[in-house]
Amino acid sequence: MTREALLNEIAPALDRSGDDDEHSLTRAAAAGDRRAFAALYERHLDAVYRYCYFRLRSVAEAEDVTADVFHRALVAMPRYQPRRPFLAFLYTIARNAIVDRARAARPNAPFEDALAHPSDAPGPDAHALAADQAQVVRMAIRELSPLQQEIVILRFIEGRTTKEIAKITGKRESTIRGIQMRALAGLRGILGSDQ
Repeated sequence: MTREALLNEIAPALDRSGDDDEHSLTRAAAAGDRRAFAALYERHLDAVYRYCYFRLRSVAEAEDVTADVFHRALVAMPRYQPRRPFLAFLYTIARNAIVDRARAARPNAPFEDALAHPSDAPGPDAHALAADQAQVVRMAIRELSPLQQEIVILRFIEGRTTKEIAKITGKRESTIRGIQMRALAGLRGILGSDQ
């Protein structure tokens, strides 16, 4: 049966890890018996492959990771503790192999390259300073009259024109310009006294 046919089965084959000889096979494999490990390989290959395939969604990658899992398991057999099921041991190795594969696939740049090619983007200090300054400005705006607050927000935060603000507030454009000038003067006074 091909692996693809195995994956398409409605009910996967039952895990046979409960067999009486599982414990003796794992003990023999841990002692270095290659035939015992081969029997464990045959017994759990499909389950490990299914796990890898459903995590990776690629036949080629699932086959590569499955091979890696059993290689790692063979190397780790002397340290295997029979207290836990062998399939759980294999799943742990598979999970780690998949994580390692994802880490290796991530692009990364050496630290020296990052220093040699600095970015023009603002760094964390600039973001923190901008956030602090924005907080100071928001606090200063709260000290203005409600109408001044509304006009400053509409003009400078929402980017509305004087004509649009006049329509929104029901006031003449010249009145809006006057309120805006007084609000900016008030902000200068509030911000100037804080610094």
